[in-house]
Amino acid sequence: MTDTAMRRLSATGDALADAVAMRIDRRRPSRMMDEVHYLAKTEIGVYQELIDHLWSIPDWVDWQLIDRAQKLQNVFNHARTLAILTGSLIEGYCQNRASVALVTSGHLNQEVVRRVYETNQLIHSTTQAGCLQPGASGHRALAEIRLSNALMRKSLVTRDWYGRHKSPPLSQLDMAYDILEFSHIAKIGMQRLGIEFDAHDQQAIHHFWRYCGHLYGLDEDLLTNTLEQESQLHQTLSQRQETVDKAHQLLAKNTLQCIASHGLVKLPADLILACSRLCLSPARADELGLPQNRGWRRTTHFYRTANRSATFLHYRIPGMSLVNSRLNRYVSQNIVLPRPPLEHKPPFKK
Repeated sequence: MTDTAMRRLSATGDALADAVAMRIDRRRPSRMMDEVHYLAKTEIGVYQELIDHLWSIPDWVDWQLIDRAQKLQNVFNHARTLAILTGSLIEGYCQNRASVALVTSGHLNQEVVRRVYETNQLIHSTTQAGCLQPGASGHRALAEIRLSNALMRKSLVTRDWYGRHKSPPLSQLDMAYDILEFSHIAKIGMQRLGIEFDAHDQQAIHHFWRYCGHLYGLDEDLLTNTLEQESQLHQTLSQRQETVDKAHQLLAKNTLQCIASHGLVKLPADLILACSRLCLSPARADELGLPQNRGWRRTTHFYRTANRSATFLHYRIPGMSLVNSRLNRYVSQNIVLPRPPLEHKPPFKK
């Protein structure tokens, strides 16, 4: 990607969602999305433009790949949840200037709880069959988070954001990193936890999150076509990373405490911390001031070995893939809480 394109994207937000955010008040994301859908029918305009974009399906979408990725994410949901909540999410804080700005303005707990619950909702929403079909659970979750981001941009701009920063909050580059947290960075975290998919399955998961990026409002230049392009994008965006400071350390520690205290992962707090060190890499964990517990480290290494064995069975032993799927679902049910109930009954319909 050229420097000119990077500058353009760093100075761009989400025009469709931002136009809607200027006309509605902040409330629960599901309620805001219901309001947008109602206004699209009564006032049309920018509301209908956003709905039209959310319901548009690009020609490149391959539903077979998306279904394959959804099934994989469901089977290995325990490791995927740990990799995202204790690794990707915290890695993302080192990139997200908007989160750091909220911490420095005294909104630490609010920001942590919001991010953790939005992330947890999206994790669970993308494990359901047909989740990205228009109006389904994952499709709606992405739309709600997209609108929530637009409301946050609107709020931060009114707090003298441009007096301290040259580019807008939650720019296209920030949004691209959000998607990478669930795809490329989550893949790295799962590998560190002992689960490594073959090339075809990695491509399916990449395709799944490429379509998620479209629904999330990403510019086409940020919707990578291949795994190699995705890796290059991650390297490019990582170069923008700021030096880890106390704000990042506070975000990391409070996020892990929130995950433990709210019971989003049914593991002891010290074990969640040990998993985070494994998913992040020791160097990043040390930068963030996350302590090491040798006893729980042995437990995480045992978990990694078990995952390696499960992956071997999944790919190498004929007829074992179904048994392995059932075993992994059992582990998921005993580590990860059930999908949180939706605040609304039917999905919105066009």
